[in-house]
Parts: sequence; C-alpha cells; structure tokens
Amino acid sequence: MISLEKEYLLQIRDLFKDRRIALGLKQVEVASRSGVNIATFRLFEKSGQISLVNILKISILYKMDRHLVESVTDRSWWS
Repeated sequence: MISLEKEYLLQIRDLFKDRRIALGLKQVEVASRSGVNIATFRLFEKSGQISLVNILKISILYKMDRHLVESVTDRSWWS
C-alpha cells in the first residue's frame, strides 16, 4: 500500500511533468532556466522528491507560481 505522502508526491510530479511537456521543454532546459541542478530535476521527475525552494523555482518558470501560492494561502476551507 502506497502512503498518502508518496501518493501526493507522485501526483505533484505528474502535474509538473505534464506541464513541462505541454510547454515543450526538455529536462535540461528546465534545469538550466530555473536554476535547479539537472540531477535534482531528474530525481524529481523520477520519484517526486524535491525541496520546496526548487519546486518554487520550477513553478515560476512554468508560470504556476501564483496558483501554487494561492493553494496554500487560501483559508476558505479552514472553517
């Protein structure tokens, strides 16, 4: 049985990989343009493991940063 944490990591990985492909970018281009080490980026696309700083760098390149920040700052679900 896969843990909930691992399931979320894989969902995020898949979303970001789909976005990279939709933008027509190669792994090397993303790493270079975002400032994320290529080995780190490849590990992310393989396992979902990545730091928050690096996921933010990639999300800025993918123009997903506003959505990412909004997803954690939206408090409408708190009540």
